[in-house]
Amino acid sequence: MKILSCNAGYLLGYQNVCWGYVPPPIGSLVGDGNVERQKLEQLVSVIDRERPDIVSLLEVDQGSHRTVTDGQFRTIIESLREQGLSYTGAVRNKYGNATGSASDKGYGYTVGPESLPFFRHLGNAVLSHSSVASTPTPHYLTAGRKRLVLEVELTANLVVFVVHLSLGSRSRVRQLTELADLVADRSNGRNVVVTGDFNTYDETGSLGTFADRTGLEIRVPGETVPERPFDDFFVDSRSLDLFVCSPGLEIDRCDVLDVQLSDHRPIVLETSG
Repeated sequence: MKILSCNAGYLLGYQNVCWGYVPPPIGSLVGDGNVERQKLEQLVSVIDRERPDIVSLLEVDQGSHRTVTDGQFRTIIESLREQGLSYTGAVRNKYGNATGSASDKGYGYTVGPESLPFFRHLGNAVLSHSSVASTPTPHYLTAGRKRLVLEVELTANLVVFVVHLSLGSRSRVRQLTELADLVADRSNGRNVVVTGDFNTYDETGSLGTFADRTGLEIRVPGETVPERPFDDFFVDSRSLDLFVCSPGLEIDRCDVLDVQLSDHRPIVLETSG
């Protein structure tokens, strides 16, 4: 099984200013159609080349004023179909809980209900081959602003949790505590992979505690955000995108892809266990 995880950064490009610490103000506010199309093509090319069984896709825009698409998730699925790749999945709002859902059978995805203007369009998603994975199940943590966890059964013996944790260390510690309970409750003796953007800029101690509580092992593909001039003063790690896996899984590959889709590079995990 192959898992690809990517923080797409809403396909804004994020060619950061101020030595990489501040997103470009105009592009962040209004978007850039040319950049969005370029990054969309780049993302589709990565998926086409890697042919993963499942894609953890963070930060997609479902129709705000910044995107020129009719929803980035829908556009990605359509673009993959044009390449002869059949993926389905789900996209949900990353900030708030859902009280209902609406599905589109033509595209095989689910969109959570909207909450606040602009923010209601921002979500995380899972793509998978329809014959491989179940429909993702959303869970919402109580701590932090980015609270969504997507759970998907990849095989009868493997469940994947997709996360995008808080930037704030206190909220992230609370999220990891809740996530450990969720994994323990939902895994039911199956092998587990937790993947996504853990935002561990400032420390990895809480992630180690999470691994200890769940009995999982941290797999670090490498540095997933570019080096910036003052990182030694501001951050302790640039390995933000990770895999945390059951020790029984036989890992054949755990890599960072040399593709700058956003301010994050995609990561890949292959397992034969």
